[in-house]
Amino acid sequence: MNDYKKNKLSDAHALVNQHISLVNRIAGYLKARVPKFMEYDDMVQIGMIGLLSAADTFDANTGVEFKDYAKSRIKGAILDEVRKLSDISRLAIKNSQRHNGAKRELENILGTTPTNSQVANKLNVSLVEYEKQRTHIDRFKIDKLDDDDGDPFDDLVGSNQNPLALLEDEQIKGVITNSISELNDRKRLVLNLYYVEELNLKEIGSVIGVKESRVSQILSSVVKELHDAVAKNT
Repeated sequence: MNDYKKNKLSDAHALVNQHISLVNRIAGYLKARVPKFMEYDDMVQIGMIGLLSAADTFDANTGVEFKDYAKSRIKGAILDEVRKLSDISRLAIKNSQRHNGAKRELENILGTTPTNSQVANKLNVSLVEYEKQRTHIDRFKIDKLDDDDGDPFDDLVGSNQNPLALLEDEQIKGVITNSISELNDRKRLVLNLYYVEELNLKEIGSVIGVKESRVSQILSSVVKELHDAVAKNT
């Protein structure tokens, strides 16, 4: 290995070691926004892959700070994995709907709770396949099913969810700035901690002394206020 490659590898290792905490912060930030089947530890592992990729491909000559470049790669790696798993989770939802439908029909006919074998026969699958599907459903912890066709992954982190991203639009920058200035101190703090400092709901709750659910309420209220202000003035 020549000196150039050795130096590049050494620089990459240094960047990774210096920014490991960034992976934990982003994973914590995204945890409240992705489906429950995506575990925090899995997100950290995937985020580390994104960090390693960022360190390997980073070019300091572009003028972009590594932290900003890495944040994009880490988030991208995690959300790509979530979207990939979304197809699997939708299959679990579909199977769960079929299972529940078959159980209800059999209960009406039999007047009692059907056995797994009876449900499998109703679904025209083997008992082994039925048990496999049940295991798959449990893997994604599906607590309730929605009848609409909406994709729950459409609302993942993006500029459409972040009101501060609207500051990039010169036409409505003034509206957003004025609206933020009219917020009380607590609301401005929550907005900053969530979208700028990228703390998760639990961390913000610790800062302002309330439960996660209350932080969520405050944040939802602030986002609605800002978007309403934009809607009224544009």
